[in-house]
Amino acid sequence: MRKLGFVGRVRGSVVAASVLAGALFSLAPSVARADADRIRFLTEKMKDSDQRVRTSAALSLGSSNDEGAVEPLCGGLSDREEVVRQSAAAGLKRLAKSSALGCLRAREQTESSEAVKVAITRAIEAISSEGPGDSVKDNPNAKYYISLSTVANSTSRSASEVEKIVLKSVRAKLDAAGSVQLATAGETPDKARAVIKEKKLKGGFYLAIAVDNFQYEGGNLRVKIKIGVFNYPNKSLLGNVDKSLTAQGVSSGDKLTEDRLLELAAGLASEQFANNASQFL
Repeated sequence: MRKLGFVGRVRGSVVAASVLAGALFSLAPSVARADADRIRFLTEKMKDSDQRVRTSAALSLGSSNDEGAVEPLCGGLSDREEVVRQSAAAGLKRLAKSSALGCLRAREQTESSEAVKVAITRAIEAISSEGPGDSVKDNPNAKYYISLSTVANSTSRSASEVEKIVLKSVRAKLDAAGSVQLATAGETPDKARAVIKEKKLKGGFYLAIAVDNFQYEGGNLRVKIKIGVFNYPNKSLLGNVDKSLTAQGVSSGDKLTEDRLLELAAGLASEQFANNASQFL
């Protein structure tokens, strides 16, 4: 465990779009206008020539809690820019309307970008409540509030496949620690602060999870999981926990061994964090 030893990847365009979303709302019709006018305004912005505006509109539609936002967001899944499609999927996940499942499932079959496909899959799982291990259990004995990132995948395996294995293992170990309350995906910073205050928790952490490329050499396989530890919801870097495991006598492309080492390494890294969480405060 090393302090300040991990530099997480940040999707700059998505982060910039989140900031721009606030500015976009300043262009919207007066709050005194009907919700329908607001949805129409944002729908038009989904057609703007600037991808940043389209991305911001998608994020804003996702926050609207309006059934009318489903159609323009479904349209955004076919946008020419990857960042817009990813934001449209995130918007539909947050909107959580069952009427979006049809367009999400259809796009999932044809989407070429792994990052967008992961976002679409997560939206489907969240809306249909079919996600493996995605439910958040209330822990009245929790000391710390934990938000998990999506998994940065540097392997040749599919991002959705790697993320499913890693997050399932991480959640299981954090739940078993008994001192953790997992956060709901997509919550706002204000919501996170309110939960921490209401539950009188000692602090919050954001875990940025990454998987290095699998290393096959001399009949051995090496798998490495990196967890960047940030405070939450402010997301300032506090340190990191890394875990590497090696299996001997493995041929290149052995998916079963890759899966086993991924699960073990993710579990050990998250367990190490949970056992030493107080040291990051």
